[in-house]
Amino acid sequence: MIYIDKSARESRFVDIFENDGRTFTFVNSREEVEDSKNNIYITSGYNTFVHRCPATTSYRCCNYYVVDLVEGCPFDCTYCILQEYLNHNLVKVHSDLKRVKEEIISLSKKGVFRLGTGELSDSLAYDHILKLSDFFIPIINNLENIQFEFKTKSANVGRLFNHNPENIIVSWSLNPKEIVAAEEHYTAGLDERIDAAANCAEYGYKVGFHFDPLIYYNNFETGYEAVIEKLFEKIPEQSVEYISISTFRFIPGLLDTVREKFESSQLLKSDYVKTLDGKMRYFKSLRHYMLRYVVSRIREYWPQVFLYFCMEHESVWKNLLGYDPGERESFEKNFPFYRKFL
Repeated sequence: MIYIDKSARESRFVDIFENDGRTFTFVNSREEVEDSKNNIYITSGYNTFVHRCPATTSYRCCNYYVVDLVEGCPFDCTYCILQEYLNHNLVKVHSDLKRVKEEIISLSKKGVFRLGTGELSDSLAYDHILKLSDFFIPIINNLENIQFEFKTKSANVGRLFNHNPENIIVSWSLNPKEIVAAEEHYTAGLDERIDAAANCAEYGYKVGFHFDPLIYYNNFETGYEAVIEKLFEKIPEQSVEYISISTFRFIPGLLDTVREKFESSQLLKSDYVKTLDGKMRYFKSLRHYMLRYVVSRIREYWPQVFLYFCMEHESVWKNLLGYDPGERESFEKNFPFYRKFL
């Protein structure tokens, strides 16, 4: 169901829903809305929408920026940090698109940046309803120094084919089929995601892939090898902008939530250790093995694609990729989009 706070009754979303013939209900506050992943709640509440992605201490982080226009996700991945971070299950959407546009343009005046919407939500899961790709893409097309990323576990890419793909990245989080089935509830299947990526690449979009989080299980090698082979069969190397890789990590409280909600989860079958930033990770030897395996398999097929680690120690970079990217702005200069401006 769709609910709109009366304070947002003049928003663009009302026009979209009316034109599409969608049923919605006006409410006085969020308290009137059932806190369910199946509900969308449009609000005019104030927010600072564009900000730098939070870093973690002691581990290398890039200089990515995020747009937090939507908070919440209809998918239900066992490992999702939003279970601990957000105080609601419903999908909360801010209506102040004018301010969002102003903040993006303001950011563009400060330099070269990568920007995306996948921090607190799935970028495309509800694009057929909210039509946010229609909002973001024309803005980015007019800003040559901003690269915008739609990050998703869906195959909901239909509206993207109405737009100019310039400076737009469409990316997918990937895991083996058995992990998708067991841990990534209500998401598109692996084949659906890769087919959607192939269609986007054929249309002219640059695509990206996130092997994040890597999850260890008995068939780890076979499973991830199969994913990489499928990518190689369907996606041209020249269409791939980057691939990120990192192992499962989490704040300590998340595992209690997993035990309560997903008692058969693969995540409960591994041992973890508290690391330098206070997060729990696989033991170092296993983390290194997992990363090394996936890097080596990708390099067999795509030797030129830019690979990077998300929130990994500089020693991991040196051992597996042969260099230390540095922090934030220094890290960012390694990305293909940024290199065009050097």
